[in-house]
Amino acid sequence: GMVEVNVTASSQEVYIYNCDGATVLVNGKCTALQIDKCVKTQVLFDHVIASVSVVDSKRLKMQSRQSVKSISLDKTDGAMVYLNWESRDAQIATSKCSELNVSFPVSEAEDAEWTEQPIPEQFITVISADG
Repeated sequence: GMVEVNVTASSQEVYIYNCDGATVLVNGKCTALQIDKCVKTQVLFDHVIASVSVVDSKRLKMQSRQSVKSISLDKTDGAMVYLNWESRDAQIATSKCSELNVSFPVSEAEDAEWTEQPIPEQFITVISADG
């Protein structure tokens, strides 16, 4: 089902827990947004001051409608992050995740096309003879 959360003060935090197949609309400006143990859930949010944190979730879609500066994903598989033009420079930190993608508009235009980029799961580290 669909749930609407109306934030009444920017000092409030929103915690979304154990949702399955839900759509959550977070309206207004909040300090932080936490998404924990959610499956097949969609989260649309307006403005998050500090960060969006996702933990232990699967098949998640989330979309920034206004502004977010930092997103953290931990133990999450199959997430799609949609960033609007204002949020396209958000820092995204990941740990123990797979199948992550980020999508954002290519320009500021209202009808701009969107591009999609994968977030790497694997890194190669090479230690040279020089240290």
